[in-house]
Amino acid sequence: MRVFYLFTIIAGFLLSSTHFLNAQMLDPVDVSYEVYQLDEETFDIVFTATIDKGWYMYSQHIDDPDGPLPTIFFFEEGVGFELINGTEEGGKSEIGYDQFFEMDLLKFKERAVFIQRVRVAEPGIEITGYYEYMVCDDTRCLPPMPEDFSIGFANAKDAEVMGYSRELLFEGPLPATGSIETEGKSDQDALGSGGLVMGGISTPGGDTPGDVGLVDPVKWTAEMTYEGDGIYSFVFDAVIDDGWAIYSHQLDRDDGPRETSVEFDPGPHFEIYRPLQESGSNIFKGFDQFFEMDLTKLEDDARYTISIKVLEDDAAEITGYIEYMACDPTMCLPPEFVDFSLNPVTGEFFFSATDKEEATARLDAGQTRGEGTPVYFEFNYEHANTDCIGTSVREEDSSNFWWVLIAGFIGGLIAILTPCVFPMIPLTVSFFTKSSTTKAAGLRNAIWYGVSIIVIYVLLGLAITGLFGAEALNLLSTNAWFNIFFAVLFVVFAISFFGYFELTLPSSWVNKTDQAADKGGLIGIFFMAFTLSLVSFSCTGPIIGTLLVETATGGGPTILGRIPVGPLIGMFGFSLALALPFGLFAAFPGWLNSMPKSGGWMNSVKVSLGFVEIALALKFLSIADLTMGWKILPYELFLLLWIACAVGLALYFMGYIRFPHDGPVKKLGPTRISLSAAMVLLAVYISLGFRVSDQSQSFVTPNLLSGLAPPAGHSFIFPNTCPLGLNCFKDFQEGMAYAKRNDKPVLIDFTGHGCVNCRRMEDQVWKDDGIFNMINNDFVLISLYVDDRQPLEETYISSFSNREMRFIGMKWADFQAIHFNRNSQPYYVLATPEGDILNRPVAYLPDRELYREFLECGLARFNEFRQTGQITVPGSQ
Repeated sequence: MRVFYLFTIIAGFLLSSTHFLNAQMLDPVDVSYEVYQLDEETFDIVFTATIDKGWYMYSQHIDDPDGPLPTIFFFEEGVGFELINGTEEGGKSEIGYDQFFEMDLLKFKERAVFIQRVRVAEPGIEITGYYEYMVCDDTRCLPPMPEDFSIGFANAKDAEVMGYSRELLFEGPLPATGSIETEGKSDQDALGSGGLVMGGISTPGGDTPGDVGLVDPVKWTAEMTYEGDGIYSFVFDAVIDDGWAIYSHQLDRDDGPRETSVEFDPGPHFEIYRPLQESGSNIFKGFDQFFEMDLTKLEDDARYTISIKVLEDDAAEITGYIEYMACDPTMCLPPEFVDFSLNPVTGEFFFSATDKEEATARLDAGQTRGEGTPVYFEFNYEHANTDCIGTSVREEDSSNFWWVLIAGFIGGLIAILTPCVFPMIPLTVSFFTKSSTTKAAGLRNAIWYGVSIIVIYVLLGLAITGLFGAEALNLLSTNAWFNIFFAVLFVVFAISFFGYFELTLPSSWVNKTDQAADKGGLIGIFFMAFTLSLVSFSCTGPIIGTLLVETATGGGPTILGRIPVGPLIGMFGFSLALALPFGLFAAFPGWLNSMPKSGGWMNSVKVSLGFVEIALALKFLSIADLTMGWKILPYELFLLLWIACAVGLALYFMGYIRFPHDGPVKKLGPTRISLSAAMVLLAVYISLGFRVSDQSQSFVTPNLLSGLAPPAGHSFIFPNTCPLGLNCFKDFQEGMAYAKRNDKPVLIDFTGHGCVNCRRMEDQVWKDDGIFNMINNDFVLISLYVDDRQPLEETYISSFSNREMRFIGMKWADFQAIHFNRNSQPYYVLATPEGDILNRPVAYLPDRELYREFLECGLARFNEFRQTGQITVPGSQ
């Protein structure tokens, strides 16, 4: 991870200090301070950070070495004063999963306040020190820069006169003068970790990552106009909170978010006169990081207009609804529905969004459990705000960028063994050692030659990624047609490696660089390295292409907000390996005698790479297949084709398969036998993917194929209907009845088909053997999909929203809002079959250890209840 942060800091440094890279210095945080006198000796030093929109600074209390640098306040030691406790912090904070650092963090946006209380013996003294902070947006981080301060107390403001209150200061700026009533407030309230208790569950306060309570980021208003001749026009306006968006009504994909639509309940007494039109002041078209696809979404505001024509004078009431889905960069809410109706006879127009505030007030007062509706249930919330989760330290793997560097280095080593590069090593080193006047000069020239190679390839990576940009390259990773293009490109690379044709650059390029190399000196040596890069392209080009595609589409930090760092690291590793032999052999010329001679083995290296390119082409084709839902390359077929690649390579090493540049294999030496055996073992390892799990009744993907092969559920033989093939119920009442018969606690899983974080929890947390077994054996899993579009057999009016519930997904979203005061997913609740909540529910919690503790805590409390008689065991009465 340290390489990752090094490059993000370099990116920030370039952005903030290099004028020719960016015409404007970035300074997203403004820090000021005030001193308030509480009594004769006690003062509060208050630092206030005003943070630009879209940027964040981080808490002082971050101790994960792989996380961002924490905010630091350092006070130099001195006489005449004493620090009272540590520096407190507050302000507009967020606690949850940070997509940039891939961990749970406490960070501040818009405003952060830090307060240090001191006891001062002499008001005339000054306290010196510095503060330091790291600031990031969603794509980059700026380097932490210490800022010195020197604070005096002679002009401190009177706290009582100014109405100073630590709690209110954490909530917002103080007024210029006057006192403020603070009765009933507490530090915890100001810091956002408390709140009202609604329906037995605490309102959001950071108890679990991603737990944000009821969220209502879109406010709707409507206007209806009668134009005459039976024509009615409707205008629906949405005001969207900062950071949130709704999606265009013109989306044509089934695997992304729900599009915004205006639907009328069908009837013969009217028709659509003018179709739905969409507009807004901030419409985004492009790659959506959350859904990882091209989308059109509306931010800040949206307007939808539609007209109908009434065909009968005494027409019946016309009803309809707006459906929309709102998302921010970290989560999506289930589809919302806003009802409306028109009485053509009286001209009355009803719009249900106006009743939303009243519905929320009813829920806040705890006056409903859904009485009289299908979602009625009596939960016992006595233990809903307790838990037994410890403070396990989350361990993160090293950054993937180390692996990118290693992969690039290995690619460079392979390139050395190709027939385009290997024969050049002794020729080039001999040229430098023999043409130089001294041994030191020969060594210096050879090292400069190697450095030139590194510079050339890194600049190549910078040029390609800078040309397309991070967003365009990230788009390639999920766009079906681009992935098909890559699959075809890699097949072309493979055919070239097999020897059926050569990939070459124009000869004029080579001639011009060769002429420049004749000039001599360091410039001439640089162009000699450039010439090597051009003439070896037929061997190195496919390797470089593979490396650039794999690293550029993998996400990660950027330079200037658009140039991915990954390809630069990969190309540095590649060029370092390629340049290393020239410097080493120039330093130790005697090693040249031990080099293997050029020969047919170099062509075998190229052919082997051809088989690798075929395997990678299948990977890209698989991504396209998954994205489009074609299922032309299911899990089973993918594994069979990879096994065929491994077996084909084994047959090639044994001489049963030959390509144009291969000679006959007269004798199988130890090297060929070893490589053939290794490929057979690889084929056997891949075939382990056809094992069937007794737990999930689905295929088990080998660890090394995870992320390369399609998901095991993308199968013809064992298609999964429940998460990971677990036993689950998709109806709450059925699941609770089964749990009661079998004396088991329930895990209520509020989820959604389009919920990205739900899939991440299932793939990254639930697949852990211990967690999987616990869910499958010790709990009854009830998965309630809040976006299920299957119509209800009988609609009903929600006691929460007063709206008509039409679909199964609406029913479960209503159920979650009424009983748990939440409308975001995932959300996990552990309960007894009788409805006793066992511990504090959790939201998105990617830490396996903490999630395991959550399950173990609920299970232990269930067993405790049963032993003490708080749960009636079936059959005991």
